[in-house]
Order: sequence, then structure tokens, then C-alpha cells
Amino acid sequence: MIRALLAAVLLVVAPTAAGAHGEHGGAERLGAGGIVTVGGWQVELLSHPAPLARGRPSHVVAKVLTGAGLAPVSGGEVAIGLGLAGTAPEVRPAVETAWAGNYGLELTPGRTGEHVVRVVLGALGAQRFEPPLVVDFPVGVERAPGMGVAAWTVLGLLAALAALAVGAGRLRTAPTVDLLTIPWLRRLLTSLTFQRGLQLGMLVVTAGVVWIGLADVQDGAVNLATKLTWTIWWAGIIFTFVLAGRVWCVACPFGALNEWTARASGAWRRLPRPFRNIWWATAAFVLLTWADEQLGVVRSPRITAWIILFFVALAVAVGLVYERRSFCRHLCPIGGLIGIYSMTAPLELRAKDAATCRAHAEKGCYQGTAESAGCPMFEFPQAMDRNNYCTLCVECVKGCARDNLALRVRAFGRDLWTTRRRVLDEAYLAVALVGLTLLVTAQMLSAWPGFISALARWLPHAVRASLKPVTYLTLVESAVLLVGALVVIPLVVLAGAALADRLAGERGLGLRRTFVVFGYVFVPVGLAVHLAHNLAHLLLEGGGVVPAVQRAAALWTPFSLGEPDWRGTAQAPEAVVGFLQVAVLVAFFVLSLLAAHRLSAREYADPRAASRAVVPFVVLSLAFTVAGIVLLQQPMGMRHGM
Repeated sequence: MIRALLAAVLLVVAPTAAGAHGEHGGAERLGAGGIVTVGGWQVELLSHPAPLARGRPSHVVAKVLTGAGLAPVSGGEVAIGLGLAGTAPEVRPAVETAWAGNYGLELTPGRTGEHVVRVVLGALGAQRFEPPLVVDFPVGVERAPGMGVAAWTVLGLLAALAALAVGAGRLRTAPTVDLLTIPWLRRLLTSLTFQRGLQLGMLVVTAGVVWIGLADVQDGAVNLATKLTWTIWWAGIIFTFVLAGRVWCVACPFGALNEWTARASGAWRRLPRPFRNIWWATAAFVLLTWADEQLGVVRSPRITAWIILFFVALAVAVGLVYERRSFCRHLCPIGGLIGIYSMTAPLELRAKDAATCRAHAEKGCYQGTAESAGCPMFEFPQAMDRNNYCTLCVECVKGCARDNLALRVRAFGRDLWTTRRRVLDEAYLAVALVGLTLLVTAQMLSAWPGFISALARWLPHAVRASLKPVTYLTLVESAVLLVGALVVIPLVVLAGAALADRLAGERGLGLRRTFVVFGYVFVPVGLAVHLAHNLAHLLLEGGGVVPAVQRAAALWTPFSLGEPDWRGTAQAPEAVVGFLQVAVLVAFFVLSLLAAHRLSAREYADPRAASRAVVPFVVLSLAFTVAGIVLLQQPMGMRHGM
């Protein structure tokens, strides 16, 4: 059955993958004119992709700033047009993008050669211009680039990774090497100096980010605090979950402060039982995501700094009252997400032999010894069969007198179908993340503002008349995000669970159990959309951190790292990024299929019931994957790149 489904999937996604080259963030300055001042206002021309190419759509943006304070100017009337050099381009109204003061329009040149982009300012703020202010930017239009050698290189790397994945799949029964038997690696991982060095280093970086966020210019496009936090850390940390599970938690400054405070205060209480789940962490993550989308926190250095300080205070406050890493286990806003994504990592720390654990009365791995503090995440190695809450701090390794713990490489995603522990809060989060990642990706589309405006027209006239447009549009967009991700997508999967339970007949598991068990099938799907989305931010926008670092070094240190070049350089061609995104989505869809197949075979004794019950989840997984591919092909507005 799995082979037949894979063949069908390839028929669906192969044409899509071949043409995947959606435009994303990571704008570059267009033309050689730089910033132009007109009527006391500053205008900069940006585009992604850049430079302009014949027959290739580009999202061209006019970035408008005040001449004095260099503050972005929102709510203006701006028009943009493209024409051959020496002609008067026909302009069309531009739409303000996710970044305030940035007005974008999609342009597709029909010819190569010298052109001019005309920007017309009809009104800015409360000031209307008669006649309008006009700025012409000379630009060149090139031939559209092909995939080239880089694409074939990436294809070869993907083939190599696929071969490794196949090989890793065979590790589920074969004995594997215990990485802790490598002397230098064991010494490194169990070294207190190594861990404290990582934690103190991250604390220094975090303090620097807070300082720069509060003291430096409040422009998220150039302030290092927003670039490091949202473009690099927020976008890049997810890749560590896939490769090594919760390894980030070893260096996390919030976790370190929580644990150090708990030890210093001698806290011994457990969090109250209503808090011992990941519902609170899920709510915090959703709130952060909403604030990112609706309040523009990624554009505000000051708000970024205050968010960091809030979670520092919360981690310390929890540590003063509750033992170990209670904040990390139950309240960290990305703790639940890290946990379920870490189930896919090809690395695991496990007990070698459960009988040895049972025979050992001291349980130093959990309680701690003179040499170790015991597991800070409340995990008991004897019963641990998944990565969700193991931070690889190896405190259990240092505390085990029987040397009964091993760090092994294993098959990708193995926890999804082997773990005995499955709970509703994790299954719900796995499903909700599919909705969140798809809708957050959709909100980046150039067509999204028009879609929200069309929905807002369904509001009663009295509501629209009593509120400012920005207010009711924000309410509509918030409702789409929250209701769609937290209600609609889970209800769709719940309906799939009801159908699966019905198809299983008398051997069904019941609605709740079916949803909880098969909710984990969607972990790879949400993870894939998340990875693909963030891949664009890193590869197309990540280069923007370099001039921000150069600028910060010049301002706050006696050193010079060179003159900042704010034009930005993508780390990979857009075509390659699009190809990688589709490859990620397809690869993790295959993992989702494998998880569905293994779970159904494990839960149903009757093979026929298993084959019938798995069908709704396979169909939904395919639908979500195709939706992700389609969304990522569309032109996207810029967000972190400016």
C-alpha cells in the first residue's frame, strides 16, 4: 500500500517540484541609484528576486522613510511602474507590505535592457502632494537565470541524504555504535566546563541583544537585535531539532537561569498538576506567533528586548519556587514544539538494559549524585523511550554508576511509531502546528492583504463604520489565523479520526484514542512546512545579519568589521531554494506515510482494519503537503529582509 501511495504522490508533486521557484523575502537594492531624497522624504527601491529578469515576476518595493528621523512612513498612497529607458512608465497603486513604510507591486519585465522604475508619491501621512512627487530609478533587466550547476549540486546532496536515510532505516534492528564509547566525545559532553561555557556564552549574547534592542536605533531593518533574534535564531533553531533533538536546551540561557536559580534557592516543589502538560507552552507559542504576525514584534528592537527580559524574569521566578527545569519542561513557549519535532531526530540517549536499571536501587541518573545533579527535565532513563524531553545534558550519564546509558544514531522519526506514551496535548499541538505553519506561510503571500480585505467586506457595515480599517482588518486576520489553526484544522483531523474509527469497524480504537495515536502522523508535515518556510528566511534573508553586525561593531566596540553593505545577498538562488523546499516537503511526507503505516500496523491486530483505518490520515497528510507546496510557489511579501 505504501508503495502505491508513494507512486501517486510523485505523480501529484513532481510537476510542482519541477517548477517550484516561488518568490520570498530577502530583498536586494534595485539599480545603482541608492536612496533618493525628494521633497524631504527618502525613497529606496528594493526587489526580490533581484536583479529584474525578463519574464520573471519580481516583487518591487519602494521603501519610504522620513528625511529626518529615518522612520518608516505608513499609510501612504504610492504607485509604481516599469518602462523602457526614455519612456514614461505606466504606474499602478502599490500595496503596503508586512513592513511598515514598504509599498510593493509585482512587475514582470517583457524585454531585456535598460529600464526605469517610476515611484509616484501621492500622499504620505497626513500630507497630500499636488502635483505628486515622482522619482525615477534606472534599472537593468537581464535574461532569466536557469537552475545551473548549483541545482544539480543540491540534487546530488539530496540523493546522498536519501541514501543515508534508507541506511538509517535499517538501524532499527541492527546494533549501533554507542557514541559515548568514543573517549574524546564522552569527555566533551560530560565536561562541566563545556556546558557552562556554552551557557555563559549564550547569556552574554542574549544580554548584548537586549542592550542593542533598547539602546540602538529602533529600525528592525538595521538593528542587530531583531536580525539575530528573528532572522537567524527564530528561523534557524528548528534545524537543530531535526538533527539532534533538544540539544539547543543545553546552551539555552533561559533554561540555564531557571536551573541555576532552582539549585541556588533549594526549590523542591513540583509545579501544580494543572501546569504539568504542554497546553500552557502551546498557548504561549501561539501568542508569540500571533504577536509576530499582527503586532510586528519582529520589526521592533525594543519589543524584542522586552520579550527576552520577560522570559528571563519568568524563568528565574519559576526557579525560585519550583525544582529543576520546571520552566523548560512545562512553560517554555517553544518547549512543546521542540519536544514533538525532536521525535524525528536521528539521535537518542537511552538506557542500554532496563533490567540493570531495575536492579539498581540508588537511581543516581534521576536523583543525582556527588558528580551529577540528576535529570533536570524529570525524565527517568529506565522508562524513557522518546526524545521529547531529553536535552542531552548527560547528567544521567554522569550519575549512572552502572554505565548503562548509550548515545546512539537511529532511524529518522523512529519515536513517532515506537513510543508507548501518547497524550492529547502533544497530538493536538502536532495537528495545530500544521495549521499554524500553513497559515503563517499564507500570510506572507502578496495576495494575502487582498484576501483579508475581501473577507472584511462580509462584516456588518456598522462594525466597519465604527472601527478604523486597520483595526477590523487586524481582527479578521487574527480570526483567520487562530480559528483556522486551532479549530478548523484540528476539527478536520478529528473528522478523519472519526472516519478511520468507523472504517476499522468493531476493532476501532474509539474517537479520542484514534485522534491521539494518529495525531503524531502530522508531526513530519508541520515540521516540513516549518522547515521550508524558514529555509527561505535563512537563505534569502540571512545575509542581512552581516551588515547589522558590522554596524553594531562600529557603534559599540573599538573594532571595525568593514563598511556595511545593506543591499543584501541571497545565500542561494531562488530556484534552488524553491527546489529545496519542495524536496523537504516531499521527504517528510514520506516519513509521515511511514509513521501512519507503522502506527496502524501496531494498533490494529487485523491487517485489513489497519489498512482501512490509515487511509483518512494518508489523504489528509497528502492534502496538507500539497497545500504547502502550492503556497510556497506563490509570490511572497518581504518581512525580515529589510
